[in-house]
Amino acid sequence: MEFRVKDLFQMDTLQQAFVVSGKQGLDNPIRGVTIIEAPDIAEWISGGELLLSSLYPLQSYNDQEQHNFMIQLVDKNVSALVIKTGRFVQDIPKGIIAASDEYHLPVIQIPRQIPYREIMYPIMESLFNHQVTKLKYFKEAHDRFIALTLSNKGSEQIVHTLANLIGNPVTLYDRNFFPMSTTDSQFSSFEVLQKETDALAIDTEFPCHRQRASYPDWGGKTCNQYVIPIETVNQIRIQLVIHEVYKLVEALDFIAIENAATSMSLDLVKQYAVAEVEMKYKDDLIDDLLHAKIDSLQSVYQRANLIGWDLNKTYVVVLFRLQHSGGSEAEEVDLYGLHHPYQRTLSDMIQQRIPEGPIRIRSDQLVVLWGVDPAEEDKGVCIQGIKEAAKSIQQAFYKRVQHLDIQVGIGNAAYAISELPRSYKEAQDALQLGATIKGQSAVAAFSDLGIYRLLCQIEDPESLTNFSRLPYRSCSITSSPIGMISFRHCECFCSSITMRPRPLRNCSAIIRR
Repeated sequence: MEFRVKDLFQMDTLQQAFVVSGKQGLDNPIRGVTIIEAPDIAEWISGGELLLSSLYPLQSYNDQEQHNFMIQLVDKNVSALVIKTGRFVQDIPKGIIAASDEYHLPVIQIPRQIPYREIMYPIMESLFNHQVTKLKYFKEAHDRFIALTLSNKGSEQIVHTLANLIGNPVTLYDRNFFPMSTTDSQFSSFEVLQKETDALAIDTEFPCHRQRASYPDWGGKTCNQYVIPIETVNQIRIQLVIHEVYKLVEALDFIAIENAATSMSLDLVKQYAVAEVEMKYKDDLIDDLLHAKIDSLQSVYQRANLIGWDLNKTYVVVLFRLQHSGGSEAEEVDLYGLHHPYQRTLSDMIQQRIPEGPIRIRSDQLVVLWGVDPAEEDKGVCIQGIKEAAKSIQQAFYKRVQHLDIQVGIGNAAYAISELPRSYKEAQDALQLGATIKGQSAVAAFSDLGIYRLLCQIEDPESLTNFSRLPYRSCSITSSPIGMISFRHCECFCSSITMRPRPLRNCSAIIRR
């Protein structure tokens, strides 16, 4: 524990001392002690000192000058002012007392017969012992967390070790404040009531802020939280939260917190390196499957087993695309180049919905292999479930980011890995036509496109463009008995094509008609 102003009264030499004013500052920590017998002493103070004075240099000061002198001490974070009376001043001036109460700077009066050294020596001894205690505790905490890091125990074990050291619950959240690990589940969900904007005066490597929060799973009770954001490579961030439930968080606790944060940062770097390799391996496998670049099924299954991916499931290819609301192509380039964290946020939301679903992040879209139940007889129910989940993800994303739209395209189910390219193509078509028909926030399934699916079967889009430029009058079409079509009369363009039965899927005239 830190040595504070209130601890002075436990010393034998200060049994006759008493607090004159500024009682609100008795919890101020003491980090040094010095004597002031010059009016410019404030220039030589580093902060946190206990000042001893007989007020000799302030005898001629009026109330305003005394008030200004006290302001200088407050600006230097002086812990308290101890005044010896009976030699140069009989009573403490009113200007000093008023400023002491106003700025919560304790003023303590001691008798004339108490030597300064009998106050300074015990304080310095206590401060020295406290520093030794801090060093010992730092070494103990450092050794424990380094051992956890070297033994590859992971963040969950680090969180539980920290909770045991500081005597309060600890929760680790991702950058979206989704709980990753906690020592007490009733504190994982909370609502912030008040956040302190001023930085805490804590000598740690990591920034920290305090806030007041309520816990619905804890009967709606409230307590203070200490939030420590931890950043590492590639802007990956986690939030370490200390719930001040059972005891106040003190200086020694912050030593343990800093060491825990350092270990978590190192663990994140390791996870990032492993994830980068695994992601590259997974992305390559997904690309090969979606583009039918398969040498042999055996090699594909071997690659999938290395990353724990079950290829025997039935998957639906789902595409998510971020786009500026009413944006242009230039803005889209800016979105994917400069605001890549938005894609990572969307990916996290999707991953929370389907933890085992493979996700491929590309420059312009997110490719999701959405697992469905192959035993489901009504495949329309599966697609409808995916659409509802996609809309839920949309709404959750819009609560955080209002200036972006999410387009979703959903293919049909692929019952074997050889059908994934077909589902991928269908998802692309649904994404494109869905945005054209329903707008930039469309959630479109290929199975819902109806007759528009015929447009997707034309390999050369230029043929549709040329067709749209032809004059349109009338064209009589009849069906042949075997499902073919023939032209009886056409005044627009039928004369330019060979008049013989053609399959429905190859006739641009039917699409135009």
